[in-house]
Amino acid sequence: MSRTTKPLTDTEIKKAQVKEKEYKLSDGNGLYLVIKTNGTKFFRFDFSYGGKRKSMSFGVYPGITLKEARDKREESKKQLSNNTNPISEKKLNKISEEITLNYTVDNWLELKKKNSSEATYETNKRILRNITLQLGNIAIKDIKRINIIEVLQKIQNKGRIETAHRLFSILDKVYKFAVTNDLIEHNIIADIDKMNILIKNQDNHLAAITKKEDLKQLLFDINDIENRYKSDISTIYIFKLIPYIFVRSANIRLMEWTELDLENGIWDIPKEKMKMDNDFIFPLPTQAIKLIKEIEPYSRNRSKYVFPSQTKNDRGVSGATLSETLNKLGYQNKHSFHGFRSTFSTIAHEYTKEHGFNSDIIEACLSHQDKNKVRRAYNRVSKMKYFEEKKQLIEWYSTWLDNL
Repeated sequence: MSRTTKPLTDTEIKKAQVKEKEYKLSDGNGLYLVIKTNGTKFFRFDFSYGGKRKSMSFGVYPGITLKEARDKREESKKQLSNNTNPISEKKLNKISEEITLNYTVDNWLELKKKNSSEATYETNKRILRNITLQLGNIAIKDIKRINIIEVLQKIQNKGRIETAHRLFSILDKVYKFAVTNDLIEHNIIADIDKMNILIKNQDNHLAAITKKEDLKQLLFDINDIENRYKSDISTIYIFKLIPYIFVRSANIRLMEWTELDLENGIWDIPKEKMKMDNDFIFPLPTQAIKLIKEIEPYSRNRSKYVFPSQTKNDRGVSGATLSETLNKLGYQNKHSFHGFRSTFSTIAHEYTKEHGFNSDIIEACLSHQDKNKVRRAYNRVSKMKYFEEKKQLIEWYSTWLDNL
């Protein structure tokens, strides 16, 4: 007749005294309590798998109760009946707990960094911070749809509708990456109906002022930023400069001293920073060179960036800072940072008879590719193409702005 082990009780466990040597109290069916010489009490489970004796810990008492230990034993027995090693399953569960949203986003960004421009990489990283700051340390498998929706709507309620839409789109790519790499089982973003949680995107990021009187007021407000708000010097000079050079946000925020030849008025932007992944030469007008030289004593010896962040020298001013500054000036939904590009394009096309340059030169100033794919394929030319024409047009535009 087989010997039956009497199950443990909480009272027995509590009263179990420390002895000179480690010992154990059995609960039956492979589960027992180990009492160490330092007083620590923990549960272990012994079992056979693949013809070998194995043992695993269920945790320290009283953090793990007797009932919880028994539940773990029964779960392990079920796994064994399905020919699954409970130790391997425990390791997989532990790994899945370590796969946080931050971990997933970092790996996705690392992949994107190899396949996209630095400007795109920085933009994606900045937008994703809107959610990683709140949910980043949570295991991605534990994040629910409602958690995502709450973050998106919180951003939207602050008036940042475009950011909410862009974050939704990027998150969908992150989750597809996670599913593809077996980090999670399902893409919960695909289950969210964007139309039912977000206001329709009106492309506010392209809002741009093009009327002379409105533009005159915008330039006045920009030059009065330092008197109206406590902006840092990098932000102040970015806004003073951007009307004259109308590049994308990431380009000016991450402008580096090594890219500049102020004597010859050349800004050589490497393809890694360009949206179209092509090297780009921007001819600096006289006004831009003057402004850059004004900030040079402040930042050249402090950072590789012409416009370093107020708090960290190893990074540029954030895109959010630029958007928020425009909003403070009263231009939300009226004019965006990207809008300076649209302003230049509109004015340049409107005044072609005055400056004498055609649409090809205007588009070249904006680093726009030829929309005709066939023609573009046969038109792989030097980054210096149209340099003199671009320089003359940009000088004309800068003078036009000053004359307002």
